[in-house]
Formats: sequence, structure tokens, C-alpha cells
Amino acid sequence: MRRFCAIVMFATGIALVNPVEAMDTSSPPAKGIQGKAFASPLPGQRDELIAYVVHALNTHDLDAIDRLVEWEGARPLRRRMTLYQIRYNFGRPIKSATVEAFPADGFSDAKAELNLKPNLLVTERLRVVFDEPMGPNGELPVSVFLLGKENGVYRISLLLADTRPQ
Repeated sequence: MRRFCAIVMFATGIALVNPVEAMDTSSPPAKGIQGKAFASPLPGQRDELIAYVVHALNTHDLDAIDRLVEWEGARPLRRRMTLYQIRYNFGRPIKSATVEAFPADGFSDAKAELNLKPNLLVTERLRVVFDEPMGPNGELPVSVFLLGKENGVYRISLLLADTRPQ
């Protein structure tokens, strides 16, 4: 059951994994019209991305996250599942957030077992560690967002069913 839950979360672009070094997450992104993060341009640099996502999670700004996700190819059910998982993170105290390189073989299980592929070339991942107690099996409360760049700005990638003939 635990493996299934992890695969389902990974399939939507968010996975439970181990944490990395801590980074200050207290500074919000540059504010745009009416002081809302979604009014500011999408982030093009790592520090901007971290500030953008942390601010959106802390302020429950679903519009900001919605703009950041690459929805191309996502069916309505995938969109609802992804937004549900993102909303689950709203308001949770954040201990750290880091951007790290994505391993070359990072999709091997998703491709082999679930026939999934990213809807955007994934080059990095954003790891958000929450300041909460460990889970019952010793796992840390972490969400990971798969990242790629499109037109010079960061986007969150989703893993979608690969419908190409095999």
C-alpha cells in the first residue's frame, strides 16, 4: 500500500523522498499587482523559484502554483489530483526548500512499471521539507516538485500516461 501511494504521488509530479540541506525560506517573492505572488512573473532563477513556491504554499495561493504547473496533456482527473496534493501542503510549516539536479535514471520505475512520461523535460527538482514530526516508518514530511525550464522560466512537470505505441 505504501509503495502504491508513493507511486501515485510520483505520477503527479510530487513524491515523498529524503530531505537535503536546509535553506532559508522566510523571504517572499517580489510582489506584483495587489501584492499577490501570482501577479509576479514566473521565476527564472533558483532562488526566485524557492521564494515563489514557499510564499504560495504559506499564503495558500493556488493561482500562483497553478500558473507554475505545465498542464499540457493533463486530463481533468490528473489536474484535480495534482491540485489536491498541492493544497494538502498549504499552511504546513516549511523547514527548508532546495533545488537539486534530477538524476538521469529518475524515471526508470515510472516508465517501466507505470508507462508514464514527463510532459516537460525534467532537469531539476524542488524539495520542500516540512517542519513536522517524522512519519510512522521514519520518513520525513517532504514534497518534491519535478522541474524543467520553458522559455527561460521554471515550470512544474507532471508525469502523464505515455500513449505512444510500444
